[in-house]
Amino acid sequence: MGLGAVSPSITCQQLDKQTFRQVKVYSGISPNVLRRVFGGWVLFAVIVGALVSFAPHISIQFEVITFIILMLFTVAMFWQSRISEGWPSLLLFQNRVCVVRDPQAREFICIPPSYISAVRPTIIKPNKRAVEIVLNPDALSAHDTLVLGEAIWPRTDRVLVLTHFKSRERVCAELKQWLDKYVDSATNN
Repeated sequence: MGLGAVSPSITCQQLDKQTFRQVKVYSGISPNVLRRVFGGWVLFAVIVGALVSFAPHISIQFEVITFIILMLFTVAMFWQSRISEGWPSLLLFQNRVCVVRDPQAREFICIPPSYISAVRPTIIKPNKRAVEIVLNPDALSAHDTLVLGEAIWPRTDRVLVLTHFKSRERVCAELKQWLDKYVDSATNN
């Protein structure tokens, strides 16, 4: 299937690191934010290490344990942070709107634009800001409903996605703009 072709059903896809360089991310935690967090942690670890090493009357054993713990946490943060790709939650891939299903495994539920009937801001109770992508129930097959049931917040006729560091309204406006362009280009071809 080429980049312009769109499969006629909802699918669950696992993306790799290289693919993240080719997608348009609408919502999620960007690599720049992760770099800042990691940089802040390294600065914190250096300051704590300096304070512990120059503090009077602290045993060598305490200093060594502190340094080991700081190093282990630094390695763990670097290993889990995915600094090069971030943690996207809503993206475009091969002319499909993809919503994260399993962030650790890089799995996304990908929806053809023709299935989407509305995009609007919502709240996932109790207080999580999200975007709701409403689907046309007439377009959904039994297989599509099964795939939707695998979502983080399963629904039969919509998908929900958290918005991080970006307003829900802005994410909705950007996604609607892309959908309008996609529909216009599909009708002109």
